[in-house]
Amino acid sequence: MSIPRVPTVRLEIPDYDLGLRGKSVRADSLGSGKRAAMSMIVYGLSVADDVTDTPIANANNGYPDAFAILDESTRVQLPWYPATEAVIADMIHQDDRPVLESPRTVLKNLGKGFKDRGLTPILGYEYEVYVSHAGEITDGIVPLGRTISAYSLLRLAETSDLAEEFMARMEAINIPLGAFHSELGPGFLEFTLSPAPALEAADRAARAKQYFRELCAERGLRATFMAKLHMDQSGSGGHVHQSILHEGSNVFSNGNGELSELASQYLAGLVASMGDMTVLFNPFLNSYKRLDAAFFVANRATWGYDNRNAACRTILNVPAEAARVEHRRPGADASPYLVAIGILAGGLYGISEKLKLGPALMPDDDIATSGQYLAATLEEAVDAFEASAIARDYVGADFVASYAATRRGELAAFSKWWRGNITDWELKRYMEHI
Repeated sequence: MSIPRVPTVRLEIPDYDLGLRGKSVRADSLGSGKRAAMSMIVYGLSVADDVTDTPIANANNGYPDAFAILDESTRVQLPWYPATEAVIADMIHQDDRPVLESPRTVLKNLGKGFKDRGLTPILGYEYEVYVSHAGEITDGIVPLGRTISAYSLLRLAETSDLAEEFMARMEAINIPLGAFHSELGPGFLEFTLSPAPALEAADRAARAKQYFRELCAERGLRATFMAKLHMDQSGSGGHVHQSILHEGSNVFSNGNGELSELASQYLAGLVASMGDMTVLFNPFLNSYKRLDAAFFVANRATWGYDNRNAACRTILNVPAEAARVEHRRPGADASPYLVAIGILAGGLYGISEKLKLGPALMPDDDIATSGQYLAATLEEAVDAFEASAIARDYVGADFVASYAATRRGELAAFSKWWRGNITDWELKRYMEHI
């Protein structure tokens, strides 16, 4: 005899590290217009659930609750989970003030800055992910598939069942995928999401990452979006394609295969703010191992025409409605909300200040010296973010302080581990010689 399922709502709350956190709640206790308490410690938890005290939630104030308000436009039925709906929530205080430390709140506020100018930023995320067979990591990583060829039809056949199921699931909840293919590396895959307005695009991307990992787990597989899994292979990028709509039309191109004045200002803002926003694109210690020009990850703030050596690659040799820029600096490990914040803050800064775009990176330019230096370590990136007037003005001082505290916590966790362990490197280097 089958036991009837209790209808549940999967409450999904954007955080800083995992993308989405949440809990399952009885559907009859969390209908439309209702709210649920959630400790603001959610903004101080690391991927391993180390707790960092932040200005909004700390040991002194007892990690108080805020309240999750359901965004009904995000409510979907999950066909693969019986009697389960999912809904993304915004966080507010007891007096209904938005929680300014919430990444979704910050992203919504940035969206208003564009809307006030009659503009709609469109984002299209693409993710590279390593998939391996589940098991103890210490026993070695056994990749899905037998070859490492990019765009391999053999590997596509080997992963077709996984890809088809994932695409079907996403289609069922209105998250259309544009493509799914193999990348160059063992068990290395890529999927792209169809473009959408910024907030909707970030919601879709957060869900796609989470639901792909869950699907892989169901099949005895492990999917990881960590930025660098193998030092001798490509890292996992989380590139974002962007365009701007005005009155429903893409105004990124002037119609002659060139950047419009608005797009030039927007792109100038992306480039000028990239150093300040690096910690949003590259949030972990491991993130900085991916930053290698040999694997087409720019180490400096540059832009270029269809140039994958540049941090921002403009794509203009297409119909005007498809003109866009691809931001190649973000890693797949970064929350799509944080990435969108860094992008929109930079773009809005460029438009507001009417910035002039500098010269493009050309094929013969030295990529090691062209463009503004970008942080090569997490510590450098946090310092730049905390000191940034652009971040305070466009992202907000509350968010800057809260997020920066968690990155300091990440650095402290590694420092504690380093001080408490003797590594193989130390033994090999010192034991026989000293």
